[in-house]
Amino acid sequence: MQACSTLRAKAGLRPLPFSSSSRLTTVRVRAEGSSPVPVPVWTKDTETARDVFAFGGSAPERVNGRIAMIGFVSILGPEISKKQPVLEQLGDAWFGVILFSFTIAFASILPKLIAGVPLKDLHAAATTENMKGEGIQQFVALFDTNIELWSGRLAMLGFAGLIALEVAKGGESFF
Repeated sequence: MQACSTLRAKAGLRPLPFSSSSRLTTVRVRAEGSSPVPVPVWTKDTETARDVFAFGGSAPERVNGRIAMIGFVSILGPEISKKQPVLEQLGDAWFGVILFSFTIAFASILPKLIAGVPLKDLHAAATTENMKGEGIQQFVALFDTNIELWSGRLAMLGFAGLIALEVAKGGESFF
């Protein structure tokens, strides 16, 4: 604080009319005649890890879909350019595949851990109906939770189909 007043004096500025303190100050602003902004009330998070990762839980299909979407696209590159079969690619990078899968699984439940809200409620809120708007909101609405589920399902079918075709061809590259 003394350093600030010394600098102000050297610069020829008047001293500040108040003294600064290290305490935090809370400022509340309310327009005349209006009520405070309502705070959304979320239900208490009683969802356990067992509920999240159960067969009918909110995470397994989404996590598998996300892994399949990224995996399917990343496998197509070497498949097309180097003619390297899928099973060979998976065998060569098995540790990376496992690490990547755990990373995606953790990233998928991280919003629940940070927000303290059940994952089912977060997924239910991410629908096109709730994301309607103009400008950037129109673009964000493309990331609807139902579109993600269907994209993941198609990627899982594509990934499994690619492996099945290569096994049927005797380990040869599909392309």
